[in-house]
Amino acid sequence: SLYFKICPNSTLDASSGPIIIDYDYVTVQCGNNGQKSDNCQIVGGFVHFHIVGTATEIELAGLRMSSSKGSSIIAASTKDATLKINDCEWLANSGASAVLIHSNATVDASSSVTGILDISSMLDSSEAGMSVTMSGVGFMQNVLTYGTVVNVGGSLSIDKGRFNGNEVRVGDIAVMESGELFISDSCFDESASMVPGTIFIDDTSFLQENVNTFGFDNTDGGFGNGLSCTDIFIVAVGSDCSTGVNCNGTCTTFTSKTCPLDVASLPTITPGGTDEVVGGGTDKKDTPSTEYVRSKNPQDKPSVVPVVIAVLVCSFIVFGLGFIIFKRKRKKPASESAFQGDLAEVDVEDSL
Repeated sequence: SLYFKICPNSTLDASSGPIIIDYDYVTVQCGNNGQKSDNCQIVGGFVHFHIVGTATEIELAGLRMSSSKGSSIIAASTKDATLKINDCEWLANSGASAVLIHSNATVDASSSVTGILDISSMLDSSEAGMSVTMSGVGFMQNVLTYGTVVNVGGSLSIDKGRFNGNEVRVGDIAVMESGELFISDSCFDESASMVPGTIFIDDTSFLQENVNTFGFDNTDGGFGNGLSCTDIFIVAVGSDCSTGVNCNGTCTTFTSKTCPLDVASLPTITPGGTDEVVGGGTDKKDTPSTEYVRSKNPQDKPSVVPVVIAVLVCSFIVFGLGFIIFKRKRKKPASESAFQGDLAEVDVEDSL
């Protein structure tokens, strides 16, 4: 195993190139516990992390990534490879995406010089991608030419994800070319896209799980045909949403009336009802959705203030009354030393 620890309160400059991970069992984390509260920042450059070859069992934890101009993370390993991302944050990145899953995505010198990562041109050349699991992640104020998290042919699972104020073309999450998505306990707020759907699922891909998801004040609308969906848009078979001329599909609602990340205890709303067919298409997936009316008036935005006040009052009363109480060693490749910064390798041991 290769285990890297970034010193707390360090800022690593990625302008000289990405960390290239091409070995198995590599972990990069902030501090001793892999928590973003220890403030390890990775800034600038075209790409921050590029996972290539057949590298698997990769873990990133507690990192704050900003100001990339291509894609902060490119997960380009093979179908059987895995990447786990825990307690990480992406803020104010530009380029094509914050995270790109694509089995053979490459970043050459010309891409870095021109500052262009063209995801659209990659769609027909992708094989099955790797499996990426995210937990406790945040994507805020990113302005991107394609999507915030783009899954081309891979398996993507997001739990406890927060998406806020991102501006994209296709969606905060875009799933393409036979990819799949599992999404739970996640919130989408004030995101803007041109193509219908805060989450976009193309006609070859699958929404495998949609549990306890919430959206508010999201917008779409670059198409002039009146087609609109600010929740989850599933493209109809044979439809083309690249320009909006022939874009049809089903708008599947998020399943919660409040953000599960903002409420301490929130019961999961059991999906029910029917999807809304948008643009005259037919849905190829049997994905039930919850029927409810979300207010368009900002003054009606769900609030937990009364609950918080009640909890504080109760806590004060209780307090006043009684004071109640890897690993397998794999040799570190030279390609992982691209950053200039306080990146230290620790706990690397030989084992037979």
